[in-house]
Amino acid sequence: RPNSGPDPPVARFPKDTRRMVDLVWVSSYNDFSALAHAPKGSEAEEATLHAYRMCTQTGELTHVASLTGLHNPAFLRHHPSKPLIYAATETITEAGTIVTLEYDPRDGPALSKTGCQSSHGASTCYLTLSSPADKQWMLAVNYWDSVISVLPAMPDGSLDPVACVLPPPMPVRARGLADHLRNRQSEPHAHAVVLDPSFGRLAFVPDLGTDVVRFYLLDPSCGALESLGSVPCAPSGTGPHGPRYIEFDPSRAAAYVVNELSSTVSVFKFCQASAGALIHGAGRGRGKPSDVLQLVQVVSTLDPSMPQPVRNTCGRIAVAPNGRFVLVSNRGDDSIACFAIERDGGLACPPRLRTAVVTKTGGATPRHFQFAGNGGFVIAANQDSDALSVLTFCGETGALRHTGKQYACPSPNFVATFTAREGVRPLPGIPIPASISGEF
Repeated sequence: RPNSGPDPPVARFPKDTRRMVDLVWVSSYNDFSALAHAPKGSEAEEATLHAYRMCTQTGELTHVASLTGLHNPAFLRHHPSKPLIYAATETITEAGTIVTLEYDPRDGPALSKTGCQSSHGASTCYLTLSSPADKQWMLAVNYWDSVISVLPAMPDGSLDPVACVLPPPMPVRARGLADHLRNRQSEPHAHAVVLDPSFGRLAFVPDLGTDVVRFYLLDPSCGALESLGSVPCAPSGTGPHGPRYIEFDPSRAAAYVVNELSSTVSVFKFCQASAGALIHGAGRGRGKPSDVLQLVQVVSTLDPSMPQPVRNTCGRIAVAPNGRFVLVSNRGDDSIACFAIERDGGLACPPRLRTAVVTKTGGATPRHFQFAGNGGFVIAANQDSDALSVLTFCGETGALRHTGKQYACPSPNFVATFTAREGVRPLPGIPIPASISGEF
């Protein structure tokens, strides 16, 4: 197994430099012909992973190193405690791979490949690590054939071969890119997999092709997934919506689903007690998905006062590090929408989103963005203009402002940072219900 021997060092910086430098990694496409979409930027000629240092005072990026040999890396997941990054490759012509990469936090962000496993599905687009309670698992979603796979994650961070391969709920028949782009909702297309924030047992999978969020139960002993049903991503009779990603509110009272095709965000109330009942009663008729996620709001990611783009699709959704805002990227409008989270109802009522403030990224098709510099900056990956844009982010108002800093990068599709590796922490004082927390 890769990474045998002593565990790699924990990714920490000396106290006097930790606030001054952030580590940044950006992936690029190098083969447009193998993708399920049609980028308009430039294919990377050699290197497809780029490592930078960011000054957290000015937002300046300094390129440190690049890595060659990876085919269309398109999703990056930083290990929460080790200096490891997992990269998923995106291709519709063969099974994707999950590559394990290591860096030395004392020297900087340069990456070296230490392992590789098949995802057993085409166009791998999302990776999630379960909590390392007894056994840890890597869950992978493959967009093209809607296969979900689960791989054992070892204590040293390396991955073993796949333990579970879950086929799509119905056949996927697209014959090629043109056939797929004519109707992206003719068949299932799973786009993400996220575990519930309370128990880490329910896997939520937005299915862009069928306008639902699917529920699966993860067996932590063997990595098996059991289908538990689904909920619509928006009110019935509307659409197409195309749910792409799901993010949980740090209060654990709500979930946010970004709908790629309708340029909207659906806000759901998340009921921890119902989630526990569904987990505990799986196979015995106890609990149902519609009790776990209850739709409360749908909001547009576009500014109604501005001219509307001919075509827009949403990309990334993320909760700001301080838990006060939700950000979504618009591809077509070439902007980032920032929603303030309203919590006026306290814990008894789910949060709601205030009308978005929309800011242009200064580039074309911001497929992804990431918080950096301890949350004070946002780096936007403008896929179709071959550029990274650095914006300041105000944690008090949610305002995004251009720094004037742009960096050439071929077809950037994903940004990962050291400071964002653990995601948004739960808000204090939000317990798991005592009546059910001991049952699992």
